Amino acid sequence: MLVSWLLIGLLAQAAPEFAVPSTDGHTVRGVVDRPEGEPRGAVILVAGTGAFDRDVRLGTSGTDRDLLFRDLGARLAKRGLAAVRYDRRGVRHAVPPAEAIDRSVTAILTAEGFSEDLEALDAWVRSPDGLGARCVVMLVHSEGSVHLAGLAERGAPAPDLILGVGAPLESKLEAVRWQVAGRDAYSLRMMDADGDGSVTNEEVEANWMKTPSAVFGRMQPFIQPDGVWTPEDIVQVETVQGGLYEQAKAQALAQADDAPYPSATAPAFSYSWWKTWFTDDRPLASQFSRWSSPMILHYGALDSQVREDRQRAAAEGVLPDGKVTFVSHEGRGHSLGDHVLMGPMDEALADRLADEAAAACGD
Repeated sequence: MLVSWLLIGLLAQAAPEFAVPSTDGHTVRGVVDRPEGEPRGAVILVAGTGAFDRDVRLGTSGTDRDLLFRDLGARLAKRGLAAVRYDRRGVRHAVPPAEAIDRSVTAILTAEGFSEDLEALDAWVRSPDGLGARCVVMLVHSEGSVHLAGLAERGAPAPDLILGVGAPLESKLEAVRWQVAGRDAYSLRMMDADGDGSVTNEEVEANWMKTPSAVFGRMQPFIQPDGVWTPEDIVQVETVQGGLYEQAKAQALAQADDAPYPSATAPAFSYSWWKTWFTDDRPLASQFSRWSSPMILHYGALDSQVREDRQRAAAEGVLPDGKVTFVSHEGRGHSLGDHVLMGPMDEALADRLADEAAAACGD
């Protein structure tokens, strides 16, 4: 194992890295996947929730394709684009897993800090002292949409295209409230194959893996002792889980802002970051409305975290007609793979994202 990590470290050293000053004394570090000739534009890849470095390991295949952003970066470079991949603050690249989290920066692992890092990186990409890019595409996965919306609200330059994978347009508050208090009832209604309003255990067994709640990998909680969920039973699920949501909210808001979340032993964020998911009710769609940038947003029908129908509703009447192209993918999940949450991304869809970015920069 030591040999393999040393090899990874040597490979990382061989790649050209950048270091961009941000806020709170933080430095954004990452790498640019460059094409053979002069780049036609730059794509900044923005990761979702998690302690992700520039590669974004989020897959189940056990291959290099589990490194979602490294895989996309190579495809973008082949199309003449510079792919800009960076380490989320608080995460170290090319070190053993036990050393990947920098525990000294827990207090600045905030929503504002993540967005300000992206803003600093965007300015560097556009600057003559950086990449001098005349065309900039933002490719956001999941919570990456939140970080980018902050740039729109602060008046940063609009990108030439926003590409989204499982990207929310609803507010952070609504997103988490649905995940805590709405996902299971939503999933039960999806299991209702005959559309009669009730869900039998046979329907659960046949369909639960095709619903958002499959992310937990447990069918047993959806098996009813009497064999069927009535419409009233499903409403009761929402009521009970609504109470659990309120408990989670109260627990979060009672913590100090600079306390480590989720725990002192695994400080992936500060509680300041987590609290915003219970208090920030600004629809991301309204923030993106400040830009004229076109948006191409891809959603998997199996997505366990962000549902396309909810994002369409959030965009309705807020984002003008023609600004957003919604693209649906049957049998694909949150990372556009065959798992409800994880990758690797379907290869044809990874190529499609790269093609859409290239087209925005003049392909």
